[in-house]
Amino acid sequence: MATPSPLSQLKPSRIAIVNERWTAGATRAAKDLLHGLQSRHSVAYFPNGPQLSASQQLDALTHFQPDLVHLHSFYGDLPYTFLAKVANRYPTAFTLHDPRPLGDILLPCWNCQKFATCFSCPLIGHLKRFSLFKHHHFLSRLHKRRVHSQLPASTAIISPSLWMHDRARHSELARLRTAQIYNGVDLQLFSHDPLARQSLGIPENQPVLTFVAHHSGWSLDERKGIHILAKALTDFVLPRFPNLLLLAVGGGLVPNLPNLRPIGFVPPDQLARYYSAANLFIAPSLADNLPYTILEAMACSTPVVASRVGGIPEQVVHDSTGRLFTPGDPAELGKNILDLLENPQLASAMGLAARTRASSLFSLADSLAQHESLFASLLAS
Repeated sequence: MATPSPLSQLKPSRIAIVNERWTAGATRAAKDLLHGLQSRHSVAYFPNGPQLSASQQLDALTHFQPDLVHLHSFYGDLPYTFLAKVANRYPTAFTLHDPRPLGDILLPCWNCQKFATCFSCPLIGHLKRFSLFKHHHFLSRLHKRRVHSQLPASTAIISPSLWMHDRARHSELARLRTAQIYNGVDLQLFSHDPLARQSLGIPENQPVLTFVAHHSGWSLDERKGIHILAKALTDFVLPRFPNLLLLAVGGGLVPNLPNLRPIGFVPPDQLARYYSAANLFIAPSLADNLPYTILEAMACSTPVVASRVGGIPEQVVHDSTGRLFTPGDPAELGKNILDLLENPQLASAMGLAARTRASSLFSLADSLAQHESLFASLLAS
């Protein structure tokens, strides 16, 4: 893990941050980094208007003349070759927010153990092995390996979780400078709001669950697991708590449940009340890295029930700050929800422990300090 050092503080610098337009966790991380760095540095965020092509983005960087470029999930909007073009012009840090640099965004790529070569890709299938070099998944992986081979050894690969850090170290990215820096949550913006239920018109004694995800089509809807939550509620929780309310915040598909209130997109500065209004925050993801939503819920003193995937076990401590369950298991999810709804004092204690853990391990201030320390070492080298 990268740690701040008093001897390597970043002097005022010109920093460019390049990200995709999609407003999910990676964009939240990029924007938080932007706002945190602006107090000491000259920071340009791209795109800051209409989407740019790769050549236009390179021209914009040339005009800004950065000392350092931080690439987030730019590959949602720009060709992957953009990474090598930037890294060979400027000191570059590249954050791995999902497995796309090592595969694809599809579910099999999140938890695949064959990503180092992709010769055993489950998306290809045994009957297509003889046409391997014509398969687009394999060709995409070869293309990304070629791009990675063109990166200077000084390029910094940042992983928001130990889980992703381990994946990077077992791939061709291991020859580069690798660092693990947790995403940070704004502990002032996200804190418990005692008037949350009053402002949302929810009775104080009504059991409430909150689910938050910014969806973009069925693939992400499926990955975030709200269909698992729906089955857990209908089969196990609602028979015991028929008046339970589920607040579903974000976009995308939502199940047809009478107990569900679809909220839609909510700006970050208004999210805290939806976490604070809940007895529990539910994160039933089938695959994930280090979800911002879990950090936000923890900061609001809301206990979290989440699936045991990716970097989530680094956030949620089972039986301390919440509960972890086997991904895709609605029965186990339902049992954990029932247990905590029926033991409100235990849930409250977990919520307080979650806030303490968020403050000690996932503060935005610490994340910024670690980024600055890494940036300083990049510029020094």
